[in-house]
Amino acid sequence: MTQRKRIGDRLLDAGLITQEHLDIAVQEQKKTGELLGAILFSHGFISQNDLLQVLSCSHDGSAEALPKEESVDIPEELAYLVKQSSSAFQGEGAGKKESDFAQSPIVMLVEKLIVSGISRGATDVHIGPDTKGTRVRYRVDGKLHHAVYLPKDLLNPLVSRIKIIGHMNIAESRLPQDGGAEIPFKNRKVDLRISTFPVTGGENVVVRILDKSQLTLGLESLGYLTHATNKIHEILKLPFGMILATGPTGSGKTTTLYSCLTAINTVSKHIFTIEDPVEYQMPLVRQAQVNVKAGLTFARGLRSILRQDPDVILVGEMRDIETAELAVSAALTGHLVFSTLHTNDAVSSIMRMIDMGIEPFLVSATLDAVIGQRLVRLLCQQCKEEIPSGEAVYEKVKTDPTKGGLYKARGCEACGNTGYAGRTVIYEILTVSPEIKDMISRKATLADVRQQAKQEGFMSMAEIGVEKVRMGLTSYEELSSVTRTEEL
Repeated sequence: MTQRKRIGDRLLDAGLITQEHLDIAVQEQKKTGELLGAILFSHGFISQNDLLQVLSCSHDGSAEALPKEESVDIPEELAYLVKQSSSAFQGEGAGKKESDFAQSPIVMLVEKLIVSGISRGATDVHIGPDTKGTRVRYRVDGKLHHAVYLPKDLLNPLVSRIKIIGHMNIAESRLPQDGGAEIPFKNRKVDLRISTFPVTGGENVVVRILDKSQLTLGLESLGYLTHATNKIHEILKLPFGMILATGPTGSGKTTTLYSCLTAINTVSKHIFTIEDPVEYQMPLVRQAQVNVKAGLTFARGLRSILRQDPDVILVGEMRDIETAELAVSAALTGHLVFSTLHTNDAVSSIMRMIDMGIEPFLVSATLDAVIGQRLVRLLCQQCKEEIPSGEAVYEKVKTDPTKGGLYKARGCEACGNTGYAGRTVIYEILTVSPEIKDMISRKATLADVRQQAKQEGFMSMAEIGVEKVRMGLTSYEELSSVTRTEEL
């Protein structure tokens, strides 16, 4: 059987592009890793009909499969679904009932896009308008990756179908909307949180994938080293007070707090949570989910929980002064309170609480520990490449180059040519000692508090990250992309 030509050669043979067009696209592909067909399409070198005609020619009865460059880790029939969807919805409105097109190509296309994202371990699916088409991307291990480039006229039908799934208003396209759904996947249920936002060219959609089966509890399994787990377990012995987890969205804060609750969860403790959403069902724990439309906010839920005789309370997030004041009050009155904040590091959480309106003396009286964290990608163990001893990175991480042990990403089929597979946590644990509590009450600067913490043995996220670089778990380049290594 003769080898099937690549898409660029086929378009060239058909006279649909010139050699110059192909050279430009190949050069861009080397930089971005994007599909050649998508690049040609986005530059206007070919039309959507040209692209669809070439992509769908494997469905003319030939037994040959699509080449790897065209499959984009999406099932082979995607090209066919795109073509059918584009034809079926040409000039039609999303006023249809769901039953009218339950088996339509657009329904199957949306399903393929979401299921493929779940299969790849994506946390988010991004769908939105691009210069001349509709771009779909997956966030895997914290990084966005190109998935597929679709015709422009498919955006509105895709958005409408996703809105139907999320029980949203398909007639409203001028305002942002939020929705949610639960879909079956391999004998389990996967939760979706859907957000739409009007932008130039249409609406942008982000589908957050909450796959509870992928949630692994336990500080060690998250990547906390032995000295850190010992320190956290000592903190968890506190009978009352406040423990915060801080970091950007998607940094694993909730998973860390779940792991903390698991460590102290016994029949003798009455534990309540108020979350948005409940990401993992825990035995013995009384869990509630925020429902703003019904009037159940973090503040209202926390106020009611305090009447339920709790010992331990997890507040998913302190978003406003009312919730923060109630959490502080709970910590003052004999409860152990866990919550999260969005700050860049552990020490900044002190100022964040004060900026929210909590008096410094109340912060010092209640705050006992802050766990700051971020996630870095793990080097693929099948293809990671040892760095030669002469490279400058050995000096940056203060490692003897003659002993080696530092690695960089290379890329292979197992890791999708990214060089990374999975993630691990880098962290910092601030124990609010009596000296630091006094400094908070006196309104000391964060620089002074940080200096005092370092004298007490505090290690920054960058320092923990360097330790993991030395262990060969991640690369210095990856660490530099998520934290301020210049502070080392």
